[in-house]
Parts: sequence; C-alpha cells; structure tokens
Amino acid sequence: MTPPPSCLRSPPPEGAGLLYFLQVATSSFPTGAFSHSYGFEQLIAEEQITNADSLQRELHRWLRYGMAKADGAACALAWDAANGEADPIPFLAAIDETLNAIRITRETRQASLSTGSAFIIAAFDAFHGTWLGRYREAVAAGTCMGQFATAFGVAAADAGASRRSAVLAFLHGSFSSLVGVAARLIPLGQIATQRIITDAVSVIEDCCETSFATSIDELATTTPALDLASMAHERLYTRLCIS
Repeated sequence: MTPPPSCLRSPPPEGAGLLYFLQVATSSFPTGAFSHSYGFEQLIAEEQITNADSLQRELHRWLRYGMAKADGAACALAWDAANGEADPIPFLAAIDETLNAIRITRETRQASLSTGSAFIIAAFDAFHGTWLGRYREAVAAGTCMGQFATAFGVAAADAGASRRSAVLAFLHGSFSSLVGVAARLIPLGQIATQRIITDAVSVIEDCCETSFATSIDELATTTPALDLASMAHERLYTRLCIS
C-alpha cells in the first residue's frame, strides 16, 4: 500500500529532529520509565551492584546484550517500516510479537508494554503523526502489542528524524533513564551519575551499529543474570520499582 499523501513529508526544518528527541527521549516525557529497574533493583538488593563501577559494568552488559539486538534493533526496524512504501502494520505486529517472545520474564514484558502504551498516548497527543496514529489504532484493535521500542521508531519516522538519530536517541534515553533509577537505589551522587552516562557514549554508538545489522529474525537478548534477578524481583520484600 502506498503511504497516504500526509506521509510524503517535506524535509523537516533544521534542528527539528534534535528538538524532538530532546523532548521525547528524556525522563520528563511521561512514559513511566522511572518506575522500572529491569531487574537492577534486585541486583542492588543482593549487593551485586554496590557502587558506580559495578553499576557501570552491569549497565554496559545490559546495553550490549539486552538492548542492541533487541529493542535497539526493533526501533530501527520500526523506523524502516514506517518509511517504506508498503503498509507497515503487519511488520510492526511481527516486531512486537518477536520482542515479546524473546523476553523471558513477565516483569520485563509488562514494562515494555506499559511504557509503550504511555509513550503512544503522549507522543500522539503531542505530535500526532500518520503512522503513529495507525499504529495506535492497531494496538487498540489488538493487531499490535504496543512495544516501547516499536512505538519509538514509528514516532521518530513520523517526526522526520533520521534512522541513526532515532536509534541513538532511543538507546541513550533508555540508558539515562535506567542510570537515574539505579542511582536512586544505590544511591549515587549527581556527578557520578553523569560520569556513567558520559562514559557510555562509545558503547551506545557500538550498540547502534549492532542494531542496524540485526534483522527481525535475529532479535535476541542474552542477559541471564538480569533475567534471574527480574524473576526474583517480584518477591523482593521491599521494593521501589515495578520491575
């Protein structure tokens, strides 16, 4: 199906993509990401993470083995689908289903869907967008699941942002959000927290390239320690995070 005329966009104004990501890829955008630790709260409770160094080590593993070939790749694939000539909805549905299948734990599956749902509502209300609107309708109809990474890629395409900018913003935003959550739990000072984010730049760029090279059939995660922590987290006696 040929995209409707509203999808045949003019090039966005200079700086529009940057301003868009400064708004949607931060902790102030209402996705509820600040409520999710993806198993990190359990690792902190077990004292496997106790300081900035151990946190940074586990965060880099999460990026490389939990995000690059999963959510990062899904974001790129969703962007591709929304910028293609065919109706993207069937492919977006396949991305959603694959992401759900490769998540081993219930908490991580629910976290992606809850943040995805919140992102779709906020992004559509703020920016509208042809394909985000179609994706929103497909989620409401049960055709698509509404994974956060998929929604982010579709919305970025609607905004006229580049593929690389979309994936970098998604990975950096996800990383920064999780650093902020973990820093409150350890706790860490603001400067130490910012150093962790700064030191992750080269890792995020490497993960972006990995995401670009991953097809839908290659979506995967390999984070056994975090998976076990996520399974144990729902039985943690006192917890601040949902996941």
